Amino acid sequence: MSGRQGRKGLHAYRRWFQAASLLVFLTLLTLTVWPLGQVFLGAFLVADPLIAINSALNGVVVGPLALAAVAMLLAPLVAGRAFCGYLCPTGALIEWLSPSRGHGRLTPGARAALRKAPAFVLIAAAALALFASGVFLLLDPLAMLTRSATLLLYPLVERVLRVTGDIVYLAPPARIPVDYLNNLAAGRLVFVRPLAYDLQLFVLGMAAAVLGVSWLEPRMWCRYLCPLGALLGLPGRAAVHGRIVDQDGCISCGKCDAVCPLDAVSADFHATDTSRCQLCLECADVCPTGAISRGPRPRRVDYLPGRRATIAGAGLALATGFFAFTSLARAERDPRLIRPPGSRPEDSMLALCSRCGQCMKVCPTNVIQPAVTQAGLGGFFTPRMDYQAGQCEWSCNECGKVCPTGAIEPLSLAVKRKTVIGRAYIDQNRCIPWADGLTCLVCQELCPVAPKAIAIDEAEVTTPKGTRVRLGRARVSAERGIGCGVCDHVCPVPHESAIAVYATGVERRLG
Repeated sequence: MSGRQGRKGLHAYRRWFQAASLLVFLTLLTLTVWPLGQVFLGAFLVADPLIAINSALNGVVVGPLALAAVAMLLAPLVAGRAFCGYLCPTGALIEWLSPSRGHGRLTPGARAALRKAPAFVLIAAAALALFASGVFLLLDPLAMLTRSATLLLYPLVERVLRVTGDIVYLAPPARIPVDYLNNLAAGRLVFVRPLAYDLQLFVLGMAAAVLGVSWLEPRMWCRYLCPLGALLGLPGRAAVHGRIVDQDGCISCGKCDAVCPLDAVSADFHATDTSRCQLCLECADVCPTGAISRGPRPRRVDYLPGRRATIAGAGLALATGFFAFTSLARAERDPRLIRPPGSRPEDSMLALCSRCGQCMKVCPTNVIQPAVTQAGLGGFFTPRMDYQAGQCEWSCNECGKVCPTGAIEPLSLAVKRKTVIGRAYIDQNRCIPWADGLTCLVCQELCPVAPKAIAIDEAEVTTPKGTRVRLGRARVSAERGIGCGVCDHVCPVPHESAIAVYATGVERRLG
């Protein structure tokens, strides 16, 4: 069969599969909004075996995750890393934005050394998972793309739409359609307040680095560094179906090696690194003799690190995991580190959280922000409540619905409204009635808890000017407050609220 005739298979439409996968990914993520989070659950994250295995190792087995993990890990036996070449939206972006295959800048020696890198990536991930740290999921490609879209793409789109709408709205005839489109996009692409997140520069730098290394070696991330690709390559080593070469027909022209996106062709062109091959069959398309096809019992070639290198890599990974697990920064959490309602205990949160940012994406008030140092090194990018940015919406329970790992458990609204995540304290040196002798009832008036968690005590006081007045002063009821942060967020005292919510240590339920 000639190369031209070979273009009749599914691989002829691989680019279409990639485009469709990216479109579905962005569509689902765009529709994952309050209050539809449970309906448009992040399907790609649910299908991620790396996330599923980490959850299972930490005692949480999510049904859809487990089924998807089994299917994804069995697929490489017959389809290689087809997920990477056909369905991974991150891989598609990297491939489209990478230079062509022949523009690699690495030396042959460096390339040969890097071929063994996926084994070390898995060793490092396993060591961190062993010590109950999910921080390696920062590098998971699906979580990484979700995080990048949440913190970078949607704020950018929101800003562009907001500015465009404001300009168009200046023309009176356009106001009705602009209002209609604004209502249609509200909560999905346009928000009450502009989206803003901590660590946006970090996410931008990480995305730039993943794309930038492709200019050293095309698709360098996918070939050597991606933990999900390394995991899928593990069963791929035992592939029973894949790329096969008719050795009598092969003329060793090297064209197959030149076009292989993942450098899966052996030095003699006859064997295949089945831990890499994504069955794109671009090699078959350029073969001048039609000697390449797919079929059973492919001739395999494996690249494994030496024994000394494996022992050294495992030792370094275990040491890193151990010190991350026992570090003082992990033990001493910030007193204002408050997790979203339904969050598991801190150790489980650090172990389970995929750092995907889905909870941040679905939050209607922008109160859920990524942790920087508040939870120690192991808690980097886990969700926290920032009451300077917003407050926990009384009628929202979406963060638990969209969490793919169970780090935040789904709560009904009735249960969520009784879930205590923190406790408010009043700083009498800053509170307006206490410090200035002026009337202020904002925190009590806007408290959503029924009966109110903030009481007003009438008192006759002397103002700083020496006059006697009678006014109400706020007092927090420890038995009623849940730590929703409304009082903290709306307090009119500038720069730092006079009423602040602190962590209670253990999440509990009222009544």
